[in-house]
Amino acid sequence: MHDLPAMYKKHLSYLIDLYQTVTVDGNFIKRPVNTKMNDLEVMALAITGEAASIPSENLLFAEIKKHFREDFPMLVDRTRFNRRRRSLEPRFKESAGLLGDRMDDGRSALLVDSMPCPIVHNAREHRMKICMEDLGTAPRKGYSAVDRRYYIGYKLHLLMSTQGIFHDMAVTPANVHDIKFLKERQYDGSEERQIIGDRGYISRELQADLFTSYGIELLTPPRKNQLVKSAFSPERRKNRKFIETRFSQLCSQFSIKINLAKSFKGFLTRVSSKLAAVAMLQMFNRENNRPINRIRHAWNY
Repeated sequence: MHDLPAMYKKHLSYLIDLYQTVTVDGNFIKRPVNTKMNDLEVMALAITGEAASIPSENLLFAEIKKHFREDFPMLVDRTRFNRRRRSLEPRFKESAGLLGDRMDDGRSALLVDSMPCPIVHNAREHRMKICMEDLGTAPRKGYSAVDRRYYIGYKLHLLMSTQGIFHDMAVTPANVHDIKFLKERQYDGSEERQIIGDRGYISRELQADLFTSYGIELLTPPRKNQLVKSAFSPERRKNRKFIETRFSQLCSQFSIKINLAKSFKGFLTRVSSKLAAVAMLQMFNRENNRPINRIRHAWNY
C-alpha cells in the first residue's frame, strides 16, 4: 500500500509553490465561510489518489478512513469533494503545464498524438445516458485505427516533448479529426519547435500555416502512395514511440480507459487529474535524481 499521507503532503507542497501568489488561504476564490479543506488540499488529495493508482473516489475515501483517518482529520464528505474537484478542473490542467514549464528545456521537439477513450459499449449506442447533458460535448462514435474497430466516447489529444514533458491536452468527441486539435490550439509565439506526428496529421495547409505564422515545423511520416514524400528519419520514428509509451502508462497505471464519471465535466476532470499526477511524479523523480519518466515506482524506492 502507498503512503498516502506522505504523497498528499508532497503534492500539496508542489501546489502551494505553484500558486502561492494566486490563492487566498489556499482558495482560488474568496469563500464566505471557512471550509474544512481549501482548494489546494482538494486538488492534492485528488492527485494523490491518481498517483496511487486508485481510480475510484469511493475506494480512495475507504482507504483513508480505514488506514489513515488520523492523518486526514479535516476530510470533507466525498460528494462535496467530488463537486469541488470538478469545479477545479481547469486548475489540474494548468498545474500540469506549470510543472512542465519548470522541467522543460525549451529546445526538444514536441510529439502529438491522440488515443481513444471509450465510455460505453457499442451495444448501448442508442440508449446511453452518461455525458449527454450537452449535445456539444456528448460522446460520439469514432474509429480507432489502433484497435481497428469503432467505439463510442471521446478522443484524448496530447502534446508533449520528446523528454516526456506535458505541454497541452484536449478532449474531443471521438469523431473529431486529429488535425483539428492543432488547428484550434492557441500558440504563444515562443514555441518555434518541430512537432512530430503520425500520418493522421498530414495536411499541407496546416503545415504551411504553422510554419508561416509561428515558425513551427510539422513533421509526419509519408503515406505509401504519397507522390512527394518528405524525409522522416529513423530518429524521429524512435521519438514518436515515446508518446505511445505515455499512453500505455495512462492506460495501465492510471486506468484512463476505465470511466466512472457520469458527466463530461467529470470525465474531463478525471483526465486532467491523471495528467497532473504524471507531472508531479516526474517532478518527484527529478528532485531525487532519477529518470523522470519512471513514474510507476516513483514512491517505491
